[in-house]
Amino acid sequence: MPALRDLTFEQFVEFQFGHAIRAHGNPWYFDHDGDWWEPEPPTGVAYLTRLFANGPQVLEWFSDAQIAQGLTGLVNTMAVGDQPWMRDPVTPASERAAAWGAIADFFEEMLGPRCEPRLGHLATEMPPPLNTVAYMWWDHFSGFTNPDDPERDLVDDAELVCLERILNSGFVACQEAALHGLGHWVRREPCCAAVIDRYLKSGKAALPELVTYAKAARGGCVL
Repeated sequence: MPALRDLTFEQFVEFQFGHAIRAHGNPWYFDHDGDWWEPEPPTGVAYLTRLFANGPQVLEWFSDAQIAQGLTGLVNTMAVGDQPWMRDPVTPASERAAAWGAIADFFEEMLGPRCEPRLGHLATEMPPPLNTVAYMWWDHFSGFTNPDDPERDLVDDAELVCLERILNSGFVACQEAALHGLGHWVRREPCCAAVIDRYLKSGKAALPELVTYAKAARGGCVL
């Protein structure tokens, strides 16, 4: 089937999140003959930014399972492969950076309130779908820059601001997700250690186990 390139924002939301949850078999995005969304890069980044900045309103009528399925099919590179349009420098770096601010909004206003207050890295059973999406975000999301992007620092700085915002939220799943992301970042960007130190000194850890996880993340030891 051909790629869908000219969807309105409303059509994109319905396409991405309106699929039924199948009782058996793989989700819709694994169908060999299914459609997929492949926007022009500036349009795609604009739609993601609008979606993440207005999550509770945009996704009001979808179930948690549909939201998790739609997000997985949208940003999980392990499920749907790479999405190079997200990082294409044809989209101004300022717009790609702004998408990280919207992602912070999405965690604080959408994922945090809907996720259960449990820890993915200590899970002994399958966590709720939205918890999995939140916890694995920085493992699965391709981001908005390439290594050779001349404006990479601008976008990367916005991502680090996003991570610290999410870390300072009051939600268990958000704090764990941010620590997971910072644990991957810390070997590349030493300032992440200072972000984690500020969190530890603040006493904001939503669970005692997050203190231990933060100390592991500070050394880059995260699952």
